Amino acid sequence: MRQSVVAIALAALCVPLPASAEPADPPPPPRHEGTAELSYVGTSGNSSTQTIGLGGEFICRPDQWVITNKAAFVRNKSESELTAETYVYLFKAARTISSRLAGFGQYDYFRDEFAGMLHRHSLLGGVQYKIVELPEHLVTADGGLGYVNEQRIAGADLSLASWSAGAAYRWKISETAEFTDDVQLLGLFSERGGWRLKQSASVTARLTELLSLKVANTIRYVSQPVPGFKSTDTMTSIALVAKF
Repeated sequence: MRQSVVAIALAALCVPLPASAEPADPPPPPRHEGTAELSYVGTSGNSSTQTIGLGGEFICRPDQWVITNKAAFVRNKSESELTAETYVYLFKAARTISSRLAGFGQYDYFRDEFAGMLHRHSLLGGVQYKIVELPEHLVTADGGLGYVNEQRIAGADLSLASWSAGAAYRWKISETAEFTDDVQLLGLFSERGGWRLKQSASVTARLTELLSLKVANTIRYVSQPVPGFKSTDTMTSIALVAKF
């Protein structure tokens, strides 16, 4: 009897156990993707206003690179008078150094005459690091050095070396909803240049495979604004976004 029990125990130990299921790695991002968004608000009757917002982004991912082109345009009219008009463009090329670290170079263009800015050209080079990388949460930080040229409506124009520091957070709330928050600080190596802060937050909810609804809020602050203009501008928008 004792020998039978020992034999059964040894046989049980030799039976292979089913392997525990390991979570599958997420699929790689597509090599090409883009979005186009449109927002419009109009009123008539006792008051007549019209606000149009256009935007788009295209991302290309060749080996070890992420190349981004992004543009936005906003115009507001009140009683047939133009009260706001903003142009924004970004080109950024990032090269993977390790799984968490990347080097990048970028060019920014900004125009907003109602903030006193005829043209702002900014060149920047630096590094970005993934602090937290989880399926639902992504936190990155970046920093770099560059050059800024500002052509202003009033006061002296600026052409100065610059530094930049920023952080970005992405939260995948569900399969159909996402929250993002991006903060960028740009400083100039001169007392008369001051510094600029931009904070952008948005919530995007997918409606169909093609269309999503996006609610966004952007704050721009300049420590030393153009003479005669305010230091803070805010913009809130609701846009329909098409992804391709």
